[in-house]
Amino acid sequence: MGFLSLYTGASRSTAAPDAAAIGAEAVPVAAGGSSLTGSLSAFWQPWVGAGAAVLVMLIATPLVIRGAHRWGWVDYPQSDRWHTRPVALLGGIALFASMALALALSGAITAFPWPVWLAVSLVFGAGLADDLLEVRPETKLVVQVLATVLLLYAGCTFWRGGPFWLSVPLTFFWVIGITNALNLIDGMDGLAAGIAAIAATILGVVAWMTGQPAVATVAAVVAGAAATFLVFNFRPADIFMGDCGSMVLGFLLAAVAMNVQGRGSPVAATLAPAVVLAVPIFDTAFVAVTRILNGTPVTEGGTDHTMHRLVMLGLSERQTVLFLYAVSFLFGLGALGVYWATAPLFVAFLLLAVVAAVVFGLYLAQAQAYPDASLRVQLADTTLPQGAGAVMRALAGGAGWKSVTAAMADLVVVGAAFVAAYHLRFDGRPPGVHADVMMQALPSVVAWKIAVFYVFRLYHGIWRHAGTPEFVRVLGASGIASSGLSAGFLVAFGTDAVSLSVLILDWMLTTGAVTGIRFGFRGLRQYFASYRSTGRRVLIAGTNSGSILALRYLRQNDVDRTAVGFLDGPTERTGLRLQGLRVLGPPSETGVLLRNHEIDEVILPPLPPDDLSDGDRAAIRAACRRHGVPCRRFSIGLHPAPARHAFESA
Repeated sequence: MGFLSLYTGASRSTAAPDAAAIGAEAVPVAAGGSSLTGSLSAFWQPWVGAGAAVLVMLIATPLVIRGAHRWGWVDYPQSDRWHTRPVALLGGIALFASMALALALSGAITAFPWPVWLAVSLVFGAGLADDLLEVRPETKLVVQVLATVLLLYAGCTFWRGGPFWLSVPLTFFWVIGITNALNLIDGMDGLAAGIAAIAATILGVVAWMTGQPAVATVAAVVAGAAATFLVFNFRPADIFMGDCGSMVLGFLLAAVAMNVQGRGSPVAATLAPAVVLAVPIFDTAFVAVTRILNGTPVTEGGTDHTMHRLVMLGLSERQTVLFLYAVSFLFGLGALGVYWATAPLFVAFLLLAVVAAVVFGLYLAQAQAYPDASLRVQLADTTLPQGAGAVMRALAGGAGWKSVTAAMADLVVVGAAFVAAYHLRFDGRPPGVHADVMMQALPSVVAWKIAVFYVFRLYHGIWRHAGTPEFVRVLGASGIASSGLSAGFLVAFGTDAVSLSVLILDWMLTTGAVTGIRFGFRGLRQYFASYRSTGRRVLIAGTNSGSILALRYLRQNDVDRTAVGFLDGPTERTGLRLQGLRVLGPPSETGVLLRNHEIDEVILPPLPPDDLSDGDRAAIRAACRRHGVPCRRFSIGLHPAPARHAFESA
């Protein structure tokens, strides 16, 4: 059963079936044979396991909460923690106990040999010791290494069937990485438990459809326990799972993920688990990179994780958690889809996801975690943490590192769009002649389009504040590139090997991806600004261009004010949305709106011409005076430059 048997043929065969075989394996067969009783047992096993985990959690968690408060196992607010009130600790005890009992009752304890369960117990013990005694990080790391050795002894490896010298190091990297990734993301109420429940559910579905009912039951038990923990852990949390909970969940997810490898196409089998756990992996990588660039210890706690920065950028805690749930679920669905995809298509979409993650990470880096935990946003032109700009300039060549980075991103998206276009045209599997043309033409397509983009100066612009002219330039560059590509295809491959639909799809996908890269920052900034709720609550009068200019100024330059809606008439405009904000009512109802929406300030747009009459302006000012709310006028204009700035010496 040892891991050496994986490379000597002693273990069971793990050869990956082709895509057609997946459908044949979708209905699992019980180990005891094909009898009706065995099939029913295999079918009900995951449900029994999940149900038992739910019931035990509902009983055990309140007991742990009561005991934690009685014996002082409580987490008090600290500068490197996000919560603001004392919360019970050691929810991992309830998680561990419920999963152990559920696995025993469902019979899924036989899914893994004893070294795996010993490893799980070691990880739980290390987490519990850290929760109670605060052990050093290297101590936990040593335990995680020993636990991974036990997994290897039991025959669990990452990239099963791969070369020994690569598979074993990848196993350590995967298990220890995922164990700590889920631990690190456990920094906001309900986040780690929800992500674990989603990931376990997806992995369970994969295990079930590839004929592994016992492994599917283990995943179902993890999902049931984690989902039930949300009853007590979702905001506002009554208990935290602690390291003894998050580390055990991460370790089990890593083990289950390795056991669903080797099924489906080779690329999907190896990389699909990473797609399922994309959210904790991204957060760990993002925090590690930004802390290294800022000279901050990676192992320390802090409020600079993905979820914290999303709150700093404008989302509420509940919206942040639900947003990351949605992202995790979408990536999970993508991981399910790759079991029917070809390797080129899977790699194409994976590369697109990586580019999107990099763009999103660069935007997140704008949100700074201040020592006083104030929810402020750094609005300087830099989009990278301290030190990152210097590193990128050194790697990418001088001050034009942003252009070099954009070109590298285009290399990825152009190739991925071309591959995706072929697969969309031919229902996921291009026929032989078209598949050959796709692979032969791919390098030339990428080189040609990048050259055209360069000629059209797509790498010589400041895209942070890009507008309609820049969008037209992208459309023109993509259109010219696709037109030239069509002519080249006809000359090189002839009419029989060229599909016009593929070229049209390729133009659409390329245009959308290149535009998304360049306008992504602007779109993200506007999206998160529309949800920002910190600072003084502001009501903006009117919906004309001056009012929109005032809104944009507030969102981009004033973190102490948050626009909550518009004043505009006539009455039938009430309820309409503009830039993500509602028209709350006409100027005649200003007094009611000030009271109902707890408005701290009203902003009038620049002077006429606008859509507010003198009577509307007078009514707004009068209502503000009655309710003691300041009324200010937003103004823009050109003024003579002073002869000398105030900071200059005489």
